[in-house]
Amino acid sequence: MTFTIAGGSNDGTIRPLDFAHPILAAELSDALVDMRRTFALADGTAYQYRVAVISLLRSLTNACPRTASLAWADRVVVDGIHEWESGLAAAYPAESTMPYKYGRQLRRLVRVHIANGRDVGLDVERWADGQVLHQGGGATPLDEFSNAERLAIRDTCRSRIRELEERLSIGHQLLEVGRDPRGDGWSRAEDILWGIHHLGRTDGIMVEREAMLACDRGVLNDLHEAFETEHATTYGGSGRVVRRLLSYLYPSSDDLVAFRTLLQLETGAAPEEWSNVSLSDIDISDPDTLRVRLYKARAHRSRIVRCATSGSASGSGWKSGDLIERFLAATSRARELREASPSPVHDALFLSVFRTSSRRLEVRPDSFSKSFSSLLTSITPAISRPHDARRLRKTVKSVRAAVLRSADIAAGDDHSIAVYQRHYAQTTTVHVLAGAAVNAAQQQVFDRVSGPVFVKASAASIRAGERPELAVAAVAELESTSTDRAMNVAHCSSPYDSPYGRSGRLCEHRPSMCFACPNAIVFTDHLPRILAYREILRGHQNEMEPAQFAATHGQQLRNIERILDEFTPAERERAQRSHDLDAVVHVPIAQRGVHL
Repeated sequence: MTFTIAGGSNDGTIRPLDFAHPILAAELSDALVDMRRTFALADGTAYQYRVAVISLLRSLTNACPRTASLAWADRVVVDGIHEWESGLAAAYPAESTMPYKYGRQLRRLVRVHIANGRDVGLDVERWADGQVLHQGGGATPLDEFSNAERLAIRDTCRSRIRELEERLSIGHQLLEVGRDPRGDGWSRAEDILWGIHHLGRTDGIMVEREAMLACDRGVLNDLHEAFETEHATTYGGSGRVVRRLLSYLYPSSDDLVAFRTLLQLETGAAPEEWSNVSLSDIDISDPDTLRVRLYKARAHRSRIVRCATSGSASGSGWKSGDLIERFLAATSRARELREASPSPVHDALFLSVFRTSSRRLEVRPDSFSKSFSSLLTSITPAISRPHDARRLRKTVKSVRAAVLRSADIAAGDDHSIAVYQRHYAQTTTVHVLAGAAVNAAQQQVFDRVSGPVFVKASAASIRAGERPELAVAAVAELESTSTDRAMNVAHCSSPYDSPYGRSGRLCEHRPSMCFACPNAIVFTDHLPRILAYREILRGHQNEMEPAQFAATHGQQLRNIERILDEFTPAERERAQRSHDLDAVVHVPIAQRGVHL
């Protein structure tokens, strides 16, 4: 088995004879091969299964015979597996999910072995069907970077790219005038750069030695002030000199991650999607918009993203298409070296030149193993942890949600709804927007059910020159008959525009909703009827469950109590006497309780 992980190719072959229990190793290896082929496992996922198998094979004790097999009826195999699984807890921190993951993966391999028609002992089968020994843990979803952190990361990456392009411009100018130093000597900075570029792949030790001696002689002082203070002949000095010289010809890992980070911020793609891009995935036929195919390994799907360019003649734009063009220009020298040993891996977009342990230069894709964390560590003030590049994708999603005011639109079409709800809807910005949406919806409800307008004055005291709606209500109250007063506990300003029914239709909810309706206008003349209706509500309260009453009539009763609090005890007592004499409130049959 071969796995392509982080831009590199790893040999994942399991050789059973290399382990103390070769039969068991062969059975689990065959199950992994079948599982990878059947379920089309991503390389990273299959590699993790391989790690689990290797962990088990290396931990089995001598108590388990060399000829042990999953088909054995003896419990010795299950005991050995259980001992391995139990020991995982001590090998990882308490909050780690790896013990659970390894136990689950091995059980799946055993079930695949069974599904393929191979013999398995009864005890082993029961173990595979049982629960994983360790708990899966509750992993906290990664949160986004704050907007201030996003801007700080963006500005730092842009600054690094400007510095890189300035260095490369100097280096390329010197390289054009440089000559082979083996004839004229290593006495000029441009000749040293020429030697590194043209000779570093074949005779790295000689090139590193000559660069170190040239730095010690001060030949490189004009190139950068750091060479003046560099102790080239001390331990590790030659490596530092060569790495600094390489930065004038090729982008370093720190430079590569700056480009990838900006591309993530521009497109919202996952880090592995950009890391795995190759030159064949980039369509440059349209000068205004580049089309890039991004591949999501775990989802087994690809998509095309359009990377717009700014059309800047100076090549200084920061749109995603501009970044790709600038990156291709920055890696042009590295791709020249790639031609010496072309391979599919070297077709990668994020390609650069690195020193090997044998001091030779090697062209290979960057793994981005620690460069993103190094980038964030260099930023002041400190960026919140964890320093995980996947947080950039969530940041872009959250920014889109904030700008577009829609989480659905921000989710886009590059993952499923379930994935969005599980991994992206937990970000702080989305939570805040969700809270704001709920508050807005609640405010709309409150605006509609805020209760009646209370005027602490009699209808007769309202003058025609005051607010028109109040004047109309006062006239209606003064002209009302005893039947009208029995039908209305308050005046309705819009009987055909009730918030509890369809517009244009006469309200059918009076008097049950009058004291929770903004259309109601209450004068002091209504006080006897208010007291009468309060008694009706209290009768409902005695008949209904507390929760049911609170949901049905609770808001009305609270509003009535607030209105009554505006009157003095003497006023309420006089109104109570009036209520006892002639105040009557008509309640429709559909709204009557047993007490009526």
